[in-house]
Amino acid sequence: MKTHRTPGILRTAMRMLGITACTFLAVQLNAATDRYRLMLRDDPATTMVIGWDQVSGSNPMVYYGPVDHGTNWSSYPSSQAPDRVINYLGMNNHFVRLTGLTPNTPYYFVIRDSNGNSQRFWFKTAPADNGQRLSLIAGGDSRNNRTPRQNANRLVAKLRPHAVFFGGDMTANGSSSEWLEWMNDWQLTIGSDGRMIPIVAARGNHESSNTIIVNLFDVPDPNVYYALTLGGNLIRSYTLNTEISISGSQTNWLSNDLDANAGVLWKMAQYHKPMRPHVSSKSEGTSQYSNWAQMFYDKGVRVVVECDAHTVKTTWPVMPSNGSGSDEGFVREDDKGTVYVGEGCWGAPLRSNDDNKTWTRASASFNQFKWIFVNKDTIEIRTINVDNATQVGTVNDNNIFTPPSNLNIWNPSSGSVVYITRGQDPNQAPSVNVTGPSNGNFYAAPQTITVTADAVDADGTISQVEFFINGSSIGTDQTAPYSVSWTIPANGSYVIHAVATDDDGAKTTSDVVTITVGSYSDTYCGRISRSEDDVEESEAGAIYMNSSDIELVYDAFNNNGNQVIGLFFPSVTIPNGAVIDKAYIQFQVDETGTAACDLEIRCEASDNATPFSGASYEVSSAVTTMSGVNWSVPAWTMVGAVGADQRTPDLTAIVQEVVDRNGWQANNALKFIITGTGARIAEAYDGDTGAAAQLCIDYTVSFPTAVTPRGTTPFSIRIAPNPMVGDLQVLLNGQRAGAESCRVTVYDLTGRKYIQKTITLSAGRNSFWLDTSDLTSGYYVVNVMVGDQSVTERFVKQ
Repeated sequence: MKTHRTPGILRTAMRMLGITACTFLAVQLNAATDRYRLMLRDDPATTMVIGWDQVSGSNPMVYYGPVDHGTNWSSYPSSQAPDRVINYLGMNNHFVRLTGLTPNTPYYFVIRDSNGNSQRFWFKTAPADNGQRLSLIAGGDSRNNRTPRQNANRLVAKLRPHAVFFGGDMTANGSSSEWLEWMNDWQLTIGSDGRMIPIVAARGNHESSNTIIVNLFDVPDPNVYYALTLGGNLIRSYTLNTEISISGSQTNWLSNDLDANAGVLWKMAQYHKPMRPHVSSKSEGTSQYSNWAQMFYDKGVRVVVECDAHTVKTTWPVMPSNGSGSDEGFVREDDKGTVYVGEGCWGAPLRSNDDNKTWTRASASFNQFKWIFVNKDTIEIRTINVDNATQVGTVNDNNIFTPPSNLNIWNPSSGSVVYITRGQDPNQAPSVNVTGPSNGNFYAAPQTITVTADAVDADGTISQVEFFINGSSIGTDQTAPYSVSWTIPANGSYVIHAVATDDDGAKTTSDVVTITVGSYSDTYCGRISRSEDDVEESEAGAIYMNSSDIELVYDAFNNNGNQVIGLFFPSVTIPNGAVIDKAYIQFQVDETGTAACDLEIRCEASDNATPFSGASYEVSSAVTTMSGVNWSVPAWTMVGAVGADQRTPDLTAIVQEVVDRNGWQANNALKFIITGTGARIAEAYDGDTGAAAQLCIDYTVSFPTAVTPRGTTPFSIRIAPNPMVGDLQVLLNGQRAGAESCRVTVYDLTGRKYIQKTITLSAGRNSFWLDTSDLTSGYYVVNVMVGDQSVTERFVKQ
């Protein structure tokens, strides 16, 4: 453990973040508490309400603090008894209202009663300033359709927003059994690491009274209309109640509160019944329109989330009007109009979107919710189809705004993202990509080439495209097709990218293209640079992505056993076909160890490895290289040591196997898989970023143009026929020194590679065929390497 730097309990905290869903469920089944939920009723930066059903046991107490002590309740610095207890709808509802919390901070907690502890859960308070972006989910109408309801709940756990705004109609009839089911399903919003997301609840028409929302979600007002401000003065959200009188005290309160909070940058509202439903069988919301529509527009409410109709809609920004061009009392107004979104579909029976307006931006019918991002200048709204929830990945806690893998973001003809700005729609940045030369191109010698790019601006024009080689500008072009001429100065590797600028000054950088020129030698070195790139997989398949060290490989913690270690290195600059001269991974000692430790290292056998996702068994299930390297690790006797004893044996064979794959290109990723027995404990990225594992590879790139004179090598090759029309036969003559395979590469006379493959040479075999259907008529070079011997011949394709 890291007693020299990291307290043992912090290591436990890091480990606990990897707890599996199965463990979570097992703990729940044995607990005296259940049906957990978090609510917001005051400042989300400094307060939180923890709610649960006290199934059995007595004298419950919440133990909490900003450091993870797992289920060791006595180590938490703070504790609090329930502030409110109400036996209602078949549940013994307990609520603890935490105050005085630190903004933008994770808090860990357990509930302890006479029967024992709950699982350790955690939440994160909202930021207290408007400089940080917020992620919100908004929707409603989960009703009685459990499959989509559960799917939507699963996505809450995977998107990990700051809060969920729920617009009512949680159940169909409001019975105790339905609410027990609803609360059980709500547990799916809890992440596998115990992360919980607070709900901001509104009342719908299927909640027969305000009391249901008050007693199950501890909202701050008995009339179930209230407001919360998130992010300092970033956004104030209004939860309104369409199931009571809209005019009178509710609207007076709303008007006064909007006036009192005029300095808040953004305002949004949620309520159940829409003003102008997009389902023809639903009644118009006359009272909502009469009391709120003009107020929303006049006082800057820019987003309104409506429910009830069980369909999908987003509108263009609108203002109330019965004048020319209006439709049902609204007209489009792009400057400061209100965007209305909805209308339910968390799980209720779907209805047809058969009542569009002239100001409807898009509508459809599927189960969905809205994913909303808020910063000082822009609100972004995406509609998420929840049907494939089980296939969706989980956001990275370091960037919860990047959509996870397989997330189904609705993309109607009007676009997948609704942008709302404080004044006007944002400028869309241009797109650009380098079209020539192609990534991986090889040139036999320095020469003059043309570098080209495509660039498009969806909402304007391209002002210029600037081209860069190895980070230095080589020129600009203001007219399509965009290109510059460039003379390659010397042999070596060159990285090309382009930057497009549009008429509003927005810039976009292209992906890089790497080319190689002539024969040269170089070294690549890359260190683990992200928390999720050095991972440990336990014998039970659990993936730990944020450990403070890497056990190679045995770890007694949590019965992990002999782990499988995964190391991911992106953007490896070695071109396809390079000869690997030397390769190794350098570790640094985190803890000493002298007992026997025997490891095997392989690469994932893929053209371009993908990052680790955290899926169970994903490291051990990888398809690996045929070659492997064994390492009997010497004793590690000094913490911090980084030398020969911490360096792997030569990994040339396994790296060469990947680089020789037809689909490998420069800037692709390598993934290493380490198995074995025993233990050596190395630094991880999360322990010391500057001491994480480092991969170094020496390599040579060459283009053999000269024909090998016969008699100068132990073997020779003959091309038949030559000239040729169809496939190419290569015959090997002479001694192969027992080699079982050879590497064959075909180039044109400029150095462009067309074929590269490794061919197995079975006993007695001295020839093989190459498919040349991709070759046009012309002169070519074929190079055959057997062991460290290389032979080159030319041939002609007619």
